[in-house]
Amino acid sequence: MRILEEQDREEILRYVKKEPEMNLFLIGDLENFGVKNETVHFYLHEERNRWDFLVLRYHQFFILYSQYEDYNAEEAIAFLSGQKPDCISGKTLLLERIAPAFPQWKLRTTYMSRCDHGESCLTQPGDFAVRRLEQEDVAESIDLLSDIEEFSKTYKKEEREEQIRRMKEEMANGGKSAVGGFLNGRMVAFASTSAENSESAMIVGVATAKEYRGRGFASEVVSALCQDCFDRGKKYLCLFYDNPAAGRIYHRIGFRELGEYGMLQ
Repeated sequence: MRILEEQDREEILRYVKKEPEMNLFLIGDLENFGVKNETVHFYLHEERNRWDFLVLRYHQFFILYSQYEDYNAEEAIAFLSGQKPDCISGKTLLLERIAPAFPQWKLRTTYMSRCDHGESCLTQPGDFAVRRLEQEDVAESIDLLSDIEEFSKTYKKEEREEQIRRMKEEMANGGKSAVGGFLNGRMVAFASTSAENSESAMIVGVATAKEYRGRGFASEVVSALCQDCFDRGKKYLCLFYDNPAAGRIYHRIGFRELGEYGMLQ
């Protein structure tokens, strides 16, 4: 394994753009943070006269990518085990080969979907206000996410200040934007982007407070966020989901499934 440097940027992009949707996080972090710094490192394993696989470290979150299903999984396991990751993500087909080496974790598979500029986004009338969020809204966003069971492992209450710092950092670097839905001044729905880059962004963190679900609020905030991204020149957006009900919402907005994306955590 070797750490890649700034002079490797174009080679990295050529390698990952074979599957740009699956590698949206890699592309976004490369544009927003660079190839090598305190936040991000890119690692490469070469064998058989090819780039066998690539690993991105963002803090202690790791993404594994290879163009080849027969990549050297044993080498990937050895490297990742030594990094003490909090999470490993990537195409499900790639993660299935390393998952047995991490028995403490479960491989969760989601569906990667894409929405292209020009496809319809819902904007349903409602009795609550939807607006783009700013830095001063970050603390309330983190509090909403940490109160929702599905996000409790990622947004731990004891790590609140660090989570606020990271979200503000992403927003300041241009890698994240967010939309909130408010009832009587209280944020009850949220959706954000991650890994924004010159062409695309990943929709993440779609959440509605439990007592307000089933009222179409998720559709409204995601639709507003998609429209905001397209207005700012994004050519396509991606997201992943594992909940059939959520899938129906995203299909109505214009997302179509591309394949399976996994997370070891």
